[in-house]
Amino acid sequence: MDNRESEIRVGFVNPRYNSLLVALAYFAGGALLYALDLGVLVEDRPPQPLWVWLVLLACVCAPMTMRRTRPLLALLLGTVPVLVDLVVGPSLPVWIAYGDLLYAAALFGSARTSRFLERAPLVPIVVGAVALGVYFGELRIAVWAVSIAALVIVVPIWWARSVRTHRDAAEIERARAEALSRVAELDRRAAITTERQRLARDLHDVVAGHLSSIAIQSEAALRLRDSDPDRALTVLESVRSGSVAALQEMQSMVRLLRSDDTDEITTAGRLADLEPLTASTRAAGTSVRIDGRPPADLDAEVDLTAYRIVQETLTNAVKHAPGRPVTLRFDDADGRLGIEVVNPIGDPDTPDPSPARGAGHGLRNIAERAAAVGGHARSGRDGNEWRTYVQLPIANRSTT
Repeated sequence: MDNRESEIRVGFVNPRYNSLLVALAYFAGGALLYALDLGVLVEDRPPQPLWVWLVLLACVCAPMTMRRTRPLLALLLGTVPVLVDLVVGPSLPVWIAYGDLLYAAALFGSARTSRFLERAPLVPIVVGAVALGVYFGELRIAVWAVSIAALVIVVPIWWARSVRTHRDAAEIERARAEALSRVAELDRRAAITTERQRLARDLHDVVAGHLSSIAIQSEAALRLRDSDPDRALTVLESVRSGSVAALQEMQSMVRLLRSDDTDEITTAGRLADLEPLTASTRAAGTSVRIDGRPPADLDAEVDLTAYRIVQETLTNAVKHAPGRPVTLRFDDADGRLGIEVVNPIGDPDTPDPSPARGAGHGLRNIAERAAAVGGHARSGRDGNEWRTYVQLPIANRSTT
């Protein structure tokens, strides 16, 4: 049981307990008016014993115990003693108590009941007032009847309708606020997921690329240590260079994660820095030929994306087709940067190397990176070659 439920069960907030108190208060107030001889509205009727008025008042107050749980039934039960009161002589306490039943039915009843009560009394009140005025031949009586009816019937209903309208508006606003809160939570989770995916791509590019290159170069150095010590030394120097580069990029990523600078996109890397990548690839025993040059004034995000894609394609080539030459082509036409990486993979009947020998994260990262900046990428076998082709937009170039 939560705090709210315990509060409702303990105190005056309990609806049934509240309704009983309301009924007792109306009965006590009405009995006081009768005792002070202020309850009878029409003096020309035969006087009734006090117990008659108290019984009628009790019959109206008793249904008030259901004013919140079953308001329409309470109104119908209270209508019977009110009609009897009209016959024996209208009395103010009975009609005041009946006004509360009307208020409760309009506030706590169904929407259809509330709308019906708002309109239903108008015609009978006007017709009854006119009939009284014609019967007695006095306009004053008609005005008096309309005023009393408006006070004890129309005003409680309209008041309840006003409260109901504000309550419904508050519930709508509360529901809207909850919906907005849920949407904000979903947006927050989506943002976290997107950020995790971006960091996963960066970690894959930084760690997997360099470590794969280091592993292949280390294996080559071990093979060459006796037959060609000088070349083995060159390979080890490349291993050290790749290790230092990987460490620098990891440090750059850590600084980015700790930084509050939201303008910084991700870790460092530009197409102008391709030389260390190609040198590391060549040191691993894979020759790289570059056709064309990328533009020098690319937008920083596109430039970084292109760099990471080239890094991933070279890593895949070293990993899945070691020792086979790689051709890297750039073209700049129609406002788009084209990047094509081609390397032989052997006999066309052999399985596709990338998905079969790896988890496929690299190809997925290439496609996701290209799509993130508005480009596209495709990778696959073309005869006895593996071809990756990427197009990236370069319309919005950096002005620095």
